[in-house]
Amino acid sequence: MSNVERSETQTFGKMKSRYMVKIFLVSILLIQVSIAQEFTVVNKKGDANYRTATSESWNELKENSKLQSTDFVTTGEKSSVKLKKAGLVFNLEELSAVSLSSIKPMSTDELLLALAMEDMINAPKSNGKKNSSSTAVYGNKEEEENKIDTKDDNFGIKRLNGAVQLANSGFKESAIVFAKETCRKYPDSKQISSFRIYFADLLYEKGLYEEALGEYMNISKLDLNNEEKDQVEKHIKSINQRLLNN
Repeated sequence: MSNVERSETQTFGKMKSRYMVKIFLVSILLIQVSIAQEFTVVNKKGDANYRTATSESWNELKENSKLQSTDFVTTGEKSSVKLKKAGLVFNLEELSAVSLSSIKPMSTDELLLALAMEDMINAPKSNGKKNSSSTAVYGNKEEEENKIDTKDDNFGIKRLNGAVQLANSGFKESAIVFAKETCRKYPDSKQISSFRIYFADLLYEKGLYEEALGEYMNISKLDLNNEEKDQVEKHIKSINQRLLNN
């Protein structure tokens, strides 16, 4: 390696290191702000439970109880919960789950930062051999071999239902991040094309064309019906044309 190449490599390494530090510091700040506020259960109907960040067990929700932003809430069939925090009101409908830290507005810059963090978490990891295992944005080959479980109590699907409700409540950026995280943690859910298309469309609507293109390209590899194929192909063509004209 020449001195020039070595210098460029070192410079890139320093820039990448500073970027990683920036991501870490901003993430800590966002977490601290989020944790500082409590949620109040103002209304509960049917079967609704919560889980704290330090526990694996679920507890029954009660009206007027206080929840931390690090808690998770889930609902059963024909159930719902109304939550309130510092002027924000959120209704979680039946067969859904949501992390309370996701019930918040986000800027486009914060969304891009969160997506970059997800990409780093999902980055391909070398297995120590010449042919490293390839990991797509939504999981690896081993995860993809898992069968989809679409029964009502599937937690991945409940989370995606919650993500859709976040978007419908105006928290579209948070919804995208929560859905992305869900597909990483519950790889079966990434095979459900309707959800994948829904959140890719949100990126497209926000004008985040490169991010949306990556999603549509991955979605095109799924088992789509004719309507979904046409929709995805239309968006891919539209984005490619936009990027070529820029």
